[in-house]
Amino acid sequence: MDMYTSLPNLYLSLEKTGGLFDIDATLPVLTIQFFLLVQILSFLLFNPIQKILKQREQEIENNLKNAQISLEEVEKLQQKIRRILQAVRERHLIRSREVEVKRQTAVIRSKKYMEAKVRDTREAMVKNYITTATQSSELIPGVVQEINRYLRVRPPINRV
Repeated sequence: MDMYTSLPNLYLSLEKTGGLFDIDATLPVLTIQFFLLVQILSFLLFNPIQKILKQREQEIENNLKNAQISLEEVEKLQQKIRRILQAVRERHLIRSREVEVKRQTAVIRSKKYMEAKVRDTREAMVKNYITTATQSSELIPGVVQEINRYLRVRPPINRV
């Protein structure tokens, strides 16, 4: 017989002898091999993966704590900024009120100054008018005398 043709026949003959659950050394050897494989995989693969997962979990927890701390710091800074903005707004409001009061005061002062100037100018004009009127009234008798003298000296006008 040929070697290639005898192997399938051998395989078929072994299969008929009880298979996997045959009580011989095959089942305990397979069990031991399985547990050895599990231990080797646990040592070489599962433990490092668990360590990596624990490290990653710790990193995530640390990042969450840092994010929480950062969030609290941001909230504190926002509150501080709000307080500063409120203080600036209040100062601006106070300053704008002061500027408005000063502007109104300046308007009132300039109005009073202009009224005083108008009053002084009016009084000066009245005094000037009185002086001119007084001088005119003093000149009137002399002018009347001159006119009378002229009329006496002048030749009469012939009316036709």
